[in-house]
Amino acid sequence: MTFTQQEANDFIIKCHFDLKTVKSKLAAEPGLANAYNPETIESALGAAGHVGNETIANYLLANGAKPELAASAMLGQRDVVKAAIDRDPKLATSGGAHNIPLAFHAALSGDVQMIQLLRAAGAQEQLKQSLLGAVMKNRFEMAKWLLEHGAASDLKDFQGRNPLEVAVQSGFTEMVDLLRGAS
Repeated sequence: MTFTQQEANDFIIKCHFDLKTVKSKLAAEPGLANAYNPETIESALGAAGHVGNETIANYLLANGAKPELAASAMLGQRDVVKAAIDRDPKLATSGGAHNIPLAFHAALSGDVQMIQLLRAAGAQEQLKQSLLGAVMKNRFEMAKWLLEHGAASDLKDFQGRNPLEVAVQSGFTEMVDLLRGAS
């Protein structure tokens, strides 16, 4: 069975948040695991990756999705990220879906050692843009480290919210205190 670009695009949208539909659609069309939208520069795995949806990302990988470095970073696969950067240091400043920085994906994972690895490989500018990732997933230690190393607390997400607004709306009290103390 083949699928249209519109079907691929619709599937990619579901890969952000809807595991039930992802499972159903993949059962009917396994090739969707590698669906890609060239207009948004986003794959099915990339969609799950940039929102930190570990469950959908792992499901896609288990069902034939081609691994992507950004998703590996989000999943906390530090050894995969390190090996890639060792082969090509420029990857430290690369991006995933929508060209969202690799450092943002690492911030979603909460793995401070991984973010330190990226910084050492030259991703200082990308680190400044990564605080929202740590806040989205309530990764307190990551947020603290990023703030100590120059992360911007005024960048906004796709809904126009800054990290403090995301933390408040999510009910992340300790994160709210951290962010208020940093301003």
